[in-house]
Parts: sequence; structure tokens; C-alpha cells
Amino acid sequence: MRQKVVYSFGPFRMFPERQLLTRDGATVKLGGRAFELLHLLVERSNELVSKDELMAYAWPGTFVHESNLKVNMHSLRRSLGDTQEQSAYIATVARRGYRFVAQVQRTDAASAEVAAAPVAARPSRLPVLGDIIAREREIARLIELLQTHPEVTVVGPAGVGKTTVAISAARSLEGHYPDGVCFVDLARIDDPALLPSAFVAALGLRGDMGDPLTAAVAHLKDRTMLVLLDNCEHVLPAVAIFGRSFARQPGRSRLLSTSREPLRVPGEHIMWLDPLAFPAHDLSTLDELLKFPAVELFARRAVEWAGYQISEADRDAVAQICRSVDGLPLAIELLAGELDDHPVQELAARLSDYLGFHSDDPTRTPGRHDTLLAAIDWSYGLLSPHEVEVFRLISAFADAFDLEDVIAIAAPRGLSPIDVTIGLGGLVLKSLLTAQVEGANLRYRLLDSTRRYAAKRLQDAGLQPQARRWHAERITALFAQSETEWGWRDSDDWTKTYRGRLADVQAALAWAFTDGGDAALGVRLTMLTIPLWFETSLISDTQARVKVALDHAEALQIDDLTKAKLTIPYAWSMMYARQFPPETEECWLKAVAYSRKACDLRSELLALLGLSVYLMDVGRIHAAIERLEYFRALCDEHQDWSLSPEGERTLAWARAHTGALTDSLATLDRLAAQFPGIGRGSRMAGFQVDRSIGIRNYTVRFAWVSGRPDHAAAVAREAAALSEGHLASQSNVLALACCPVSLLNGNLADLDLYTRKLGDILEQETIGIWLPIQRFYTAILADSRGDPGATRRIRQAIEDLIETRFVMRVPAMMGVAAERHLLRGELDEAMDAIAVALRYEAQQDERWCRSELMRVQALIYRASGQPDRAERLLLDAIAEARSIEALSFELRAATELAVHHLDAGHPQKAISLLSPIYHQFREGFTTRDLVRASSLARQAAAMISQS
Repeated sequence: MRQKVVYSFGPFRMFPERQLLTRDGATVKLGGRAFELLHLLVERSNELVSKDELMAYAWPGTFVHESNLKVNMHSLRRSLGDTQEQSAYIATVARRGYRFVAQVQRTDAASAEVAAAPVAARPSRLPVLGDIIAREREIARLIELLQTHPEVTVVGPAGVGKTTVAISAARSLEGHYPDGVCFVDLARIDDPALLPSAFVAALGLRGDMGDPLTAAVAHLKDRTMLVLLDNCEHVLPAVAIFGRSFARQPGRSRLLSTSREPLRVPGEHIMWLDPLAFPAHDLSTLDELLKFPAVELFARRAVEWAGYQISEADRDAVAQICRSVDGLPLAIELLAGELDDHPVQELAARLSDYLGFHSDDPTRTPGRHDTLLAAIDWSYGLLSPHEVEVFRLISAFADAFDLEDVIAIAAPRGLSPIDVTIGLGGLVLKSLLTAQVEGANLRYRLLDSTRRYAAKRLQDAGLQPQARRWHAERITALFAQSETEWGWRDSDDWTKTYRGRLADVQAALAWAFTDGGDAALGVRLTMLTIPLWFETSLISDTQARVKVALDHAEALQIDDLTKAKLTIPYAWSMMYARQFPPETEECWLKAVAYSRKACDLRSELLALLGLSVYLMDVGRIHAAIERLEYFRALCDEHQDWSLSPEGERTLAWARAHTGALTDSLATLDRLAAQFPGIGRGSRMAGFQVDRSIGIRNYTVRFAWVSGRPDHAAAVAREAAALSEGHLASQSNVLALACCPVSLLNGNLADLDLYTRKLGDILEQETIGIWLPIQRFYTAILADSRGDPGATRRIRQAIEDLIETRFVMRVPAMMGVAAERHLLRGELDEAMDAIAVALRYEAQQDERWCRSELMRVQALIYRASGQPDRAERLLLDAIAEARSIEALSFELRAATELAVHHLDAGHPQKAISLLSPIYHQFREGFTTRDLVRASSLARQAAAMISQS
């Protein structure tokens, strides 16, 4: 038999025999399990009490999961207000148990009876809350509403924190209600018929009330009181009756309710409570992560209950946890409590296990809010048959959906559009589903935790296989519609409409290509969604998914046009790999063959275009030109010029590399004027870039070479702006336009900016082909800052590029490396580098940079003591540049020859050489080359005036 004693600690007194805990004389609401746990801890104060001992004491003879102990300890701490970082009452001993640390006094129960004697009847007081995290704005909003509306209902999903916000607001307003604040916890009532008695008891009314609700309304009419009805959803009809009666007899009292759905009574003002904000993606720093309220709550509870502090190493895992539970405070607190026994990385990997969605143990009987399973289950039990049907079916959607989506997948179950509309509305009202207006549409979304619960119910009903098929068929039909819009809708508008479907596409494909799925449907869906992959720039994902579809298409002997439409994007994706696979050319040739068999001109043109770009990249420029001329002939033959701009710009680009600068630039300038910005129908069906971006991308380098350095820089900036937000396009622009022109102009600040931007993109998306390019420019910058090992890294980056087989422009890059070696005094390395550069230039016929390589080779001759040979080669370089109208390279060679003349004491020769070339420029006078040429001319003039 327990000894009849009373325990006192702080402002609390505990009467074990009466299952009573008071604080400053007021009763503290405490569940039976929590009270038993407190009793044992207080009885053995300052001792470590193990988890097993606590569970055996509170749940004698019953197997329970340890999460029940954690949840009840959390509830107990909140009731004691013991949620600060340094525990005042209950301390956690990680992985072992708990210790009651406050000073406890024991007194005889008889002598304490007076203190525990009933006080005069008064309203049930508000429960004690601990610290409130990240809800200040919502609490302030609720306080404002209560001051202007007689009836306010806080509505939100299970575990979102409605009770916490409501109690906090009510406590802040206690001074405004001289007759008190009455708290009515309806969670303990299962029968709506019991609500009147519970309400009257909470108000502190005594005697025979006759009609309790009428008596309660009359009692409130003559008083200034705030009544908080907590957890109304399961007794909603009875609460609504009281709410209507309250509204008919207006007075100074206010009614505040919390529920998962509105009361739907006259005069009710609804405040929807959303989950805490959480990071939608992983963040780069811990400080950024901790700014999110969901993470702040997790961090605080983790410290309080498990002594765990978030580290940089755990940053992504914590973000995943908060994201996976959609910022629901209850779920976050449950998971924080698990850190006692499980590292945060493990917790993130096994979220479903810890949220209680897979436990079928019949001995577990958690309280209504012990787990999210129980909390959602409570709402599920209140649904109508049609709401149940709709709730289960919508779990098939992986992200937001609209009414038409649900109508499509519900039709096979015999549900009419009206049934679906009413069902969705009911689920929204019961806070099992969220609804948001997006433009002219209403979009619905299940919280992740609720979706998993609904999916389990769908599985239990034996409907999961059918629902997955209906879902995949709906998504396929949706993207069949999107395909017809691809050619005419604005790019941003199209992408905005369909980007949100990406998760559902992935879910549908995952089902289609597994046992029990429909591979043919998966092949069709993959083909239809290719534009979506292009617009979202998910290169690595696309390569994997298209490869799966291609394999199934071959096995199922699907038509040639489908195989062509799959092979083209697959080949493009291979061209962004770290190294061009040997089968890349074979893949392009297959795409051409499939297109011809299918007699589909557009696919054949796209395949020819991709093959031509590949041939360019691997240094087979003349083979590319042959393909592009055939491309042009096909367009003329069929009088179909819809893709002609792509062929024109690529052919101009190829010919410019062989030295045909003037004609090529005229073509590119004409196309740039024709396509000034991203517009409808201009997108390429491949992992390249929009038409207008591609034109500018090809223009930049050769505009600079032709003597328009400012124009080249401006076009690069314009292309970068147009490509913003599309990683594949932006990486192209940065690697092939922005970085090169910054280096050519000697603008190291811009080069640094663009190189870092390219690096950021490569960290986000697997675009391996640009890695050596990014390392090349990074090493250039390091060399400019005096890093002695940078020239070795420059050379290594080029060698890596050669290894990938992406050798176009290797001659120019190796020429840069040779000059950098020379500036460092590394003469042997410079000679080797220029020899490699000249060899690749000859093999690939990249005549556009021939004069520049001759200039660098002349500098090496001069440094090695061969000035006459250097002079002859510089004269040849000037002549070569002039022959292809490469004005910028002509100036560079002339500048070096002018230096030779000045060194030889011939300033007039230097001026005569430089002046006519310099004066051909109409821009770029602040760029490095023109500044140097101008300085040399002034130096020569000064020498003449002094002679």
C-alpha cells in the first residue's frame, strides 16, 4: 500500500492518493500515465530511473513501444512548464532514463488536506504551457481576432499546434476577462451527449441545471468570459449546437475553439493554422537552416530531451526530417524525442518507422495525440463513405493535384464529379487536405504524413494496384495534352503549369517499369514528358529514365517514331556526361535511322543537328559541316523551314571555326535580330539551349575575334540573363561565352564571377562535360594571382578535356597555357604546349585561332633567343589574321611586333604598324589589348619626340 504523503516541489503539490497535481492551488491537467510517471520520478527524486522501470510502472503488464514513454514525458514536461534548455524538474540521461532534479519535500497527507480542499466553484483554468516556438505571428493574429469577433475557430490538421496557439492567445487575454478564462478539453469525451455536462463542470456551475447548455449560455451572457473549447472535431454536432445558441444571445463573452474543421455556425470567424515553415531543399549553411521555424523547434526539443545539438555534418539530415513531416510540430517533437536512441542520420533514413505508420501491434493503445497515426486516425473515423473513398484514392498523387485529376482516377470507382467535389470539400474542412488558389485553379495537397496514412488505408482496402494504374493513366493523359501545347505556349507559362507534376511523373514511371506495372504506358509517358525534363534541366535523371524506356521499347518492339523521340534526348544527355561515351555517335546515327524509317522529317532534322554538334565537339568540324549542309538541303527539299534557324546558326558556328568569320557573323547577327528573346516555339527539343540563347552563345567568341570586344561582352551578358534559371542552358553560356570573352578582354573580375557561377551549377546538376572547363578558368585566375602551381593545373584541365574527347577549342586553350608557361619562365613547358596546340589546330582545321597560336609561338622564339625568327612569324601571324578578318588577333600580333621594333630602337615602325590597325576599332578601348596597344603607341611617340 502506498504511503499517504504529499509531495511539494516549486509551486507544485502532488497528492498521489487523489491523482491530483496543483500549481499555486490550481489543478494541473495531467493524464493518468503522465501522473504515474511523475509519481515514480518524484518518489525517487535525484535517482536515475531507467526507461524500463518507468514503462513497467506506468503500463504494468502491458507491452508498449518506447515512443509512448517519450510522448508522455513530453506531455508531463509541458504541464510542469519544464521545456527550457536547462531542466528545472526532469533531466534526461541520454539512452538510459530520467532523473527528477528539483528539491522535493514530503508531508503527511492529513496535514495537507486543508491545502487541497476544494475552492469555490470557478472556471477550469488554462493548462500550463512551456516555451512557445515560432508561433508569435499566429498568436498575435488570434489575439486580434478575439478582440473583434465573438466566435473564433482555429482550424488545422492533426499535430499542427492548434491547442498551443489557442492557449497562448487565451493566456495573453486573461486580463481582458474579469470573469475568467474557461478551458474545456473535449479530447477526453467520446460521446457528444456528454459535452453539456463537461461544459457545465468546466464552468464551475453546481446544482441541478435542467438543460445544461441553456444554463451555460445564460451564465455566459451576463459575464465577460473567454471559453476555449479544445479538440472539437469528434463532437462537432454538439459543439455546433452550443455555438449557435451562444451566437443568438450576444454578450461580452467570447468563444474560442480548436478543431480540424470549422463549426459552421453563424458569426464564426475561421483562422487556418499552417505547419511551421521548413526548408524546401538542402541549404548550404547551418545558419540558413536554423532560420526556419520547423528547424528551430527541432533544435530546441533535441537539446532539451536528448542533449543533441545540430552540427554541420547533420545539416541535410535535419532539413530532410523537417521536410518529410511537412513542418508539423507534433511530428517534429516526436522525432526529436527519438534522438536519445538514434543518431539523426538514422532517424532521417527511417522516418516512417518513427512516425508510427507501420505498427500493427494490438497491445499498443496510444492516446489520441501520442502518434501522428492516432491523430490522423481520429479524423479518418469521422469521414463519410464518399470522403473515405476520395481520401484513399488521392494518396496516389505525389504532389499537388486538381479537381480534374481526382475526377479521372475516381471514375473507375463509380464516383461522379459531384461526389468528388463534395468529398474534397469535406476533406479540406476536416483539415485532412489543404487547398490553395493558383491563378484560376484550385490546387489540393496532402501533407506527407497524411498521404502515407491514406496510402496505408488504400493498401488495406486492396485498391493500391488499381489506383496506381489510374494515376499513371491520368498523368499520361495530362502530358499528352502538354505535348500539343509545347510548340505554341510561352516557355515560362508552360513550365510553370507542368513543373509541379514532376513528382507525379516520377511516381507513375516507377510504377510502370516495375512488376505489375505497364511498361508500354511507361514508354509513352517517358516520351511525352521529355519537354518537361528539358525545361527543368534534370539531365542525369533524364538519361537514366530515357535509357529504361528505350530498353523496354526495344523489348516491346514499339514503333520507330517513339524510339527516335527517345533516342534523341538520350544522345543529348550523353553529351553532358563527364566523358563522351564511345556509343554517343552510334546513338545519334540510330536516331537518324529511326527517324527515316518513321518518315518523320522533324525527328530526322533534330537527329542530324545533334549529330553535327557532336562531330564539332570531337573536332570533326568538316564532317559536321557536311551533315549541316545535308540538313539545309532537306529543309529546302520538303519546304519545311521550322528548324532552319537551328541549322543556320550551327552551320555558321562550324564555318567560323574554319576561318569564315565574316559570313558566319553576318548570319549570326541576322538571326539574333530575328530572335531577340525567348519566345513561343523557339525551344530546341534537346538538352541544348533556347534558340535565341544559342544564337548569342555562338556569336560571342567570333564577335570578339572580329574586333568587337564590347559587343561580345554585352551579348554574353544578355545570353546569361536569358538563360537564368535553366541550369543546362546557363552552363552552356557560362562555359562557352561568358568565361572566354572575360578572359579575352582581360576582365578578371567578370571571369571570377562567371567561373564561380559555373561552379555553383556543377554542384547542383551533373553536367560533367564542363568540369574541366571550370577548372581551366579557375586555374587561370589562380595564376593571375601569383599561384606558382596554377600553370600545372591549367595544363591538367586541358588534358582532362582531351580525355573526355571534347577537343574543339583545345588549340586555343593550349595556346593560353603555353603563354602562361612562358610568363612563368617555364620555357620547355611552353614549347610543349604550343606544339600540342598547333597539332590540334591542324588536325581540326580551327583556323580561327591560327594567327593567335603563331603569335604565342613567336613569343617563345624570342624568349629562346631567336628574335629574327620571331619577327618573321609575327609578320605571318598578322597576315593570317588579316586574311580572315580576325582584327583582335591582328592587333595582338602587331602589338608584339611593335614591342620588337621598340626594343630595336625603331619607334616609327611601331607606330606605322599599330596605328592603322588600332584605328579600325570602334569599341573596346578599355579592354586589355587596346589599352596595351595605345600605351605602346604613346611610348613610341615619346621616343620620336625625344630623338
